[in-house]
Amino acid sequence: MKRVIGVAAGIEYFKRERKMPLETVLSDGRGLFTDKISPIEFASRVIDIVRNEGDAGIARINTALDGSSPDSFEVPKSEIDSALANLEPASIAALERAAERVRQFQSRGLPKSWSDDTGKFGERVTPIGAVAAYVPGGTAPLASTVIMTVVPAKVAGVEEIIVATPAPGDSMPHPAILAAAKIAGASRVFRLGGAQAIAALAYGTETIPSVDMICGPGSAWVTAAKKLVYGDVGIDGLYGPTETLVIADESADPIFTASDLIAQAEHDTVAMPILVALSEEIIVKTEIEIERQLEELPRSNIAKAAFLNRGIAVVVNTTAEAIEVANAAAPEHLCILTADAKELVNKVINAGGLFVGEWSAEVMADYIAGPSHVMPTAGTARFSSALSTRNFVRITPVLTFDDNTFLKLSKDAELLAKLEGLHGHATASEYRRRRIIGE
Repeated sequence: MKRVIGVAAGIEYFKRERKMPLETVLSDGRGLFTDKISPIEFASRVIDIVRNEGDAGIARINTALDGSSPDSFEVPKSEIDSALANLEPASIAALERAAERVRQFQSRGLPKSWSDDTGKFGERVTPIGAVAAYVPGGTAPLASTVIMTVVPAKVAGVEEIIVATPAPGDSMPHPAILAAAKIAGASRVFRLGGAQAIAALAYGTETIPSVDMICGPGSAWVTAAKKLVYGDVGIDGLYGPTETLVIADESADPIFTASDLIAQAEHDTVAMPILVALSEEIIVKTEIEIERQLEELPRSNIAKAAFLNRGIAVVVNTTAEAIEVANAAAPEHLCILTADAKELVNKVINAGGLFVGEWSAEVMADYIAGPSHVMPTAGTARFSSALSTRNFVRITPVLTFDDNTFLKLSKDAELLAKLEGLHGHATASEYRRRRIIGE
């Protein structure tokens, strides 16, 4: 891993690394377009095709990218039922336990409607009408992502929850994804991926319904498409490659430190494994253990590439300095493997998820702990949070003024309106006030 020495250098490094490369990285059009274009330009063109051509446009895009396209995009309910029935009982039980843990966790954070009779105001909390959860295809069947996106929406009270996930050619999505969709409570599943899926879900086609919000992680092209459709539909956030920052002192077991970094590095060749350590010796021990564990890892080539491409180790003097670096990085996952881990919790400002001590392993949150594993990346934890029920509700302020409340506040409202030069606002209050006092 690349070395950075000192807290100041570490902070500066991560300030420079905050980026979502949707406009600067050029590709060959992925076989669909002939010129070199960025993900944002690619997504823009795909969105135009889908909006103008509907299902036929999606089929044309799929055929250009993958060589073929399914005759029908929706997965029949019989296929979903069959996938669940044929999954081994132990896997079904694990998915059900994960769904229940997420359900319990998300229920605690669900906003509630409230009203204050004294102030004559309140808020009304209502669920979004229809949501689409995008579940990436790639090299791993992410059944866990189905749980982590659908269950929070279900707890929030969303009635229509669509899962969109790519499947090669005319095949069906992985049975584990279909089974997870059934267990989580999804309404429908579509075998559709990429920027074309985001476009179809945002604007609708002949067979694919439009939704009110799209959530979930995806490729650079998916993320670019989400950015472009935002405003026409809601989105949960923009997600780059996964990242984990581990803070380790002399008390940390190198086996755990290495395995936590590898757990994210195996996702993607551009995943970002970060170690912030209190000595060079800790880094060396961790690197030795990483090499040993990678020898036994089926996805070792992916993980090795991630360490080579984006792996970074920062040497600091104290755990307080380590937290300063972590706050500058604002990582998706922040794992604290230090003797004073619990004392550092309140000093953390920016992190998608916080994992305190060696037994709060981030892998638990990936699958079964309770929080959604869809968390902010690329420094966006500075201003955003992990996916939760709060993403799937609308909060509407409600006023229930009577004439006495209105009378107490109206003159101040009129003065403020006139201060802004908006006399129509002022008179809307004056007419009512005069009616009350009989003028």
